[in-house]
Amino acid sequence: MSAQFSFKARLGMIPKTSVLEEKENKLKQEYEEFTTFSESEELARYRELEAFVTSPDFENIKKEINSKKYTGSETFEKEKKYKELKKSKRIKTYYQVKDSQELKDYELFKDSDKLANYEELNRFFTSPDFEEFKKSIIQQKNDKTQALKDTKVQYKEYKSKFKPFFKIKNSKQLADFQSFDNSKELEDYIQLKNEIESIDFNSINKKENPEEFEKLNQYKKLTKSGKVKNHFKFKESEKYKKFVELDGSEEVEAFLELEKQVGSPEFKAQIEEVKNLKFENTEEYKKQQEYKTLKKSPEIKKFYKFKDSEKLAIYTELNDSQEIADFEELDTFINSEEFKEEKKYLLVKDKFKLSEEFKQAEEYKELKNSEKIKWYFKLEKQNDFGKLHEWELTFEDDFNENKLNADKWMTGYYWGKNLLQDDYVQVNEKQFFKDSNIEINNSNLRIVTKQEKILGKTWDPTMGFYPKEFDYSSALVNTGQYFRQQYGLFKAKIKVNHSFPIHHAFWLLGEKITPEIDVFKYGKKSSSKLEVANYWNGDGNLKSSKKALGGLNFSKDYFIYSLEWTNEKLTWKINDVVLYEQTEGIPNEPMYIVLSSGISQEGNPAVPCAMEIDWVRAYKRRE
Repeated sequence: MSAQFSFKARLGMIPKTSVLEEKENKLKQEYEEFTTFSESEELARYRELEAFVTSPDFENIKKEINSKKYTGSETFEKEKKYKELKKSKRIKTYYQVKDSQELKDYELFKDSDKLANYEELNRFFTSPDFEEFKKSIIQQKNDKTQALKDTKVQYKEYKSKFKPFFKIKNSKQLADFQSFDNSKELEDYIQLKNEIESIDFNSINKKENPEEFEKLNQYKKLTKSGKVKNHFKFKESEKYKKFVELDGSEEVEAFLELEKQVGSPEFKAQIEEVKNLKFENTEEYKKQQEYKTLKKSPEIKKFYKFKDSEKLAIYTELNDSQEIADFEELDTFINSEEFKEEKKYLLVKDKFKLSEEFKQAEEYKELKNSEKIKWYFKLEKQNDFGKLHEWELTFEDDFNENKLNADKWMTGYYWGKNLLQDDYVQVNEKQFFKDSNIEINNSNLRIVTKQEKILGKTWDPTMGFYPKEFDYSSALVNTGQYFRQQYGLFKAKIKVNHSFPIHHAFWLLGEKITPEIDVFKYGKKSSSKLEVANYWNGDGNLKSSKKALGGLNFSKDYFIYSLEWTNEKLTWKINDVVLYEQTEGIPNEPMYIVLSSGISQEGNPAVPCAMEIDWVRAYKRRE
């Protein structure tokens, strides 16, 4: 295969790196566009329309649409029903009343104070309560008249009964009696009488007791006087005893109270009140007159005439009814653009052309003939995207940062940093590694080999580590601490400077010295020679398989160097052209990526010399 590669190289049949990248980028971009479009609304719409337009349902809908007629349709029945309702007397009456001035006046007057007053009066004057009220007025008059009469009769009876009492009470005889009864003269007479009655004149001598007999004579004289005789005569009389019995009694007091009442202004007022106790003098009579006046008023008559009318009864029955709601719904529909359009539509013969389904069919045709849809299905049919799905990206660095990504790469040999925390080189190497020889510019990693004196460590299997002064410096980067992979595709876009004996390498390394796979190693005297190799441990001995090839000046341009590693075979390629295949010594452990430049032979290289890496990628095959 290396011979075939050389042959193709001499004939210019190795694809240019730029062409490969452009092709790959174009395929990726096309795939992205394809993927984006595959999820687009436009394609989804096309598939949706295609499924619908090519379905039996579409043809059935088309037939169904064209079979629609106006006569017998729901729209036709609605119009028919509307016309019937519009002609009905009830509906006509409802709308005549609804917007009439008569209804407005009725509604306005219905809540008026005047109507409220009339209805309140009407309820009273047409009720049994009113008749009861009139009867109560008559009854009150009769009761009060009788009460006054009874009072007067009682007063006359009392007056007649107590006439003798008051005749004595107001007489001169009683006044004289009372005057004498309280006099000193009567008091002396009684005292004298008591003295005379206490003396036994039969037992005393007149001569010896002239004073007592003088008192006796005086007493007899007084006893015969008219004043004393009349006093005691009146006092012992029946009329005086009767007078004394009545004087101050409750009965006389009641009479006096009654007499006071009968003679009072209030009693006279009561008499006048009874005289005036007539229905004509009541507030109810005034309200009755007001009621009669209201009842005759044009407003009241007009109100009740309308209230009791058939047209208002119809309006009231239909107002807010389902019948009117249905009619108005029909009216709105019949006078709507929707109805006009629906009727117009149903009267059209070829209605399908007016349908949404027809628009969908036209939209489907337009989409089907669109360049984008044609492009999509052409790509889908070609199915050139298989190679993009074959591999899954597991590692990538485009060196877009200003410095080496410390989360992906470490510098120097992996075991030097892990065991010594320092750099070292192999005993056969003429250079020492320095981090400053790693440059990143314009998204390119440059590993530069320079001529300079530098002190470093060397590893000799027989002597171990020892210091050494080197004349050259270079660099090495690896993913040993961050990325390892077993099997897959490992690729890098690299440009190398030719300066023998400086060598540049892109290689994979296992945990120990082997296994090692050189994806490429460039450092021959000829700028058109490079080598690929595989090193493994076989039965305790180091085994290797190397292949040198030529045909291209590898220092003139970037090339894409790749290794495909399966459990059965190793395949080396440059710019997708196979260089070499090997089935022996296939590594079966994860390996990490190494990029390095160095010097392992004596010579005088032209320096500085660099290896430039545009990108590095690793893939694993999709399952």
